Amino acid sequence: MRLQKRLALIGALFLAVFSAGTAAFMLVEGWPFLDALYMTTITLSTVGFQEVHPLTTGGRLVAMALILGGTGSLAYGLSVVTAFIVEGELRDVLG
Repeated sequence: MRLQKRLALIGALFLAVFSAGTAAFMLVEGWPFLDALYMTTITLSTVGFQEVHPLTTGGRLVAMALILGGTGSLAYGLSVVTAFIVEGELRDVLG
């Protein structure tokens, strides 16, 4: 698969994880969009600064799933970029 397609897949995967996490916090915790997006962002970025509101058991399960999904997505993205660097294809794509 070409680099552009893989990068598009990685971007779509990250967008899907962010969207799913935000929607899950909105659904499970009943939070407004911005609070749910903030919680998703601090969870995926591993900052863990401060919860917007205290988490219920369902919210904790959402956070755990989000951490695992986000970590898996990040690992996949890094492996794709690393493979292209190792295979020397990145130089061909970038010129």
